[in-house]
Amino acid sequence: MRLARITRRRALTVFALTTVALAGIPVAPPAHAADANYQLVQEPDAGYAPIVGLINGATHSIRITMYELTDPAAISALIDAHNRGVDTKVILDFAFHGRATNAAAFEQLSDAGVGVKWAPNGVIYHQKTIAVDDVTAAVGTGNLTPQYYSTSRDAWVLDTNPTDVAAIAATFDTDYSSAPSGRPPAATPAPNLIWSPMARASFLQHIDQAAHSIDVTSEELKDRAVLAALDKAARRGVQCRIVLTDNPAWSRGVAEVSDAGCSVHMFPDTESGLYIHEKVLLTDNTSLIIGSQNLSTTSLVENRELSLALDTAIAPELIAAVESTFDADYAAAPAR
Repeated sequence: MRLARITRRRALTVFALTTVALAGIPVAPPAHAADANYQLVQEPDAGYAPIVGLINGATHSIRITMYELTDPAAISALIDAHNRGVDTKVILDFAFHGRATNAAAFEQLSDAGVGVKWAPNGVIYHQKTIAVDDVTAAVGTGNLTPQYYSTSRDAWVLDTNPTDVAAIAATFDTDYSSAPSGRPPAATPAPNLIWSPMARASFLQHIDQAAHSIDVTSEELKDRAVLAALDKAARRGVQCRIVLTDNPAWSRGVAEVSDAGCSVHMFPDTESGLYIHEKVLLTDNTSLIIGSQNLSTTSLVENRELSLALDTAIAPELIAAVESTFDADYAAAPAR
């Protein structure tokens, strides 16, 4: 979740994608990579047309859970889908700063007759998913907030694995229909899905099982259990590389893993430079977690969040593309 940058960057003019290189942002091809059931849409390189296009192409149903929704194109696409008879339902975050951020979208969707609900107050719904026609689910690291599109390192995975899509849709239906409470209802499990709450164990397992390398990008780095696992991995000789945007809030964690042997590279926090918002844990170049979870305690054990757990047996091209982007960002960011 953006903290200080929320207010500082709210007035930032959205740059055209053609100006990304001029803004000093490393463009790391490929922007797309496809396997049988998983397609990577790498931001800011690819732009958000594929994501809004998914909504525009819906014929039967749309289920969206979104932490932040301010994009006029996405809002219009949702209203258009509803008007052409698509069963369109939306859950928007209410907690933290969600109500203020999402109020305009909520009002527009509600006034147009779209089925939109607030997530329960007191629980952060940081999940970013778009499930369409029970066939495709876009699982993202970023939000539908155009003021960040041109400068935010993010990614979406277009997932057509039937088991994944069914579980994402079923969890949405449970969240949409459940009475508000202080904790999200139980999610529908699937082998390739990591749901929060209760996501920490999966992240720790991936780190603990790494034999050769760990590559991490995250907006936040402050969960004590994750920091301890990274520390332990680095001290047993696993190559540990981390890319972040510089922020005093996680300086203690950065110092800890650096002392253990992790190589941390950090982009400066500027208005126009690349901002690391993507959440990736890649181990041994073969096993990937990618989705909405930051490496913070709240994100892993309290929020509603979703990441995909993929490996090279089912998504080799996607994982290769993620590694390519990571390598480019690692090379571009100054070492701590």
